[in-house]
Amino acid sequence: MFLELRVITRLALAALGILLVAWGLGMPLVATFGAEAEGRVTHVRRQGGERGEAVPNRYTYAIAYEFRLPDGTLAEGVTQRVGDAFAPRLSEGGRPLKVRYLPSFPRISTLGWRWENAIENLIVAAVGSLLIVLPWRSRKGAEKRARRQA
Repeated sequence: MFLELRVITRLALAALGILLVAWGLGMPLVATFGAEAEGRVTHVRRQGGERGEAVPNRYTYAIAYEFRLPDGTLAEGVTQRVGDAFAPRLSEGGRPLKVRYLPSFPRISTLGWRWENAIENLIVAAVGSLLIVLPWRSRKGAEKRARRQA
């Protein structure tokens, strides 16, 4: 029974790792290989209060946007940005913005993705890959001790 529980735990960690790797690599892949469309911001909302970081007056903003697919269908997306009280300047003047999306599943899209965000995504993907690999590694020291005690 203990062995079964350990295998179930390893499988659960591996599943979580796969989700983290997909999430961490998803946006850079969409930003690089996704189709491009012209979009516009439909709504900006500041969430919560000040973030309480070392830099004062920083807030989290939820940004809703929409864009047209080549077949004329209107697709929507949501993103978050961190900025000061005058951020996000995305909605200024109603100017069009670049949206990148997966042609097969437009719900996965990104608005003005920057390569500075890749560090955060790569850290998430690295943690996910550790969750996949580490639970399945054999622990030689623990096996030797178990054999000595038996």
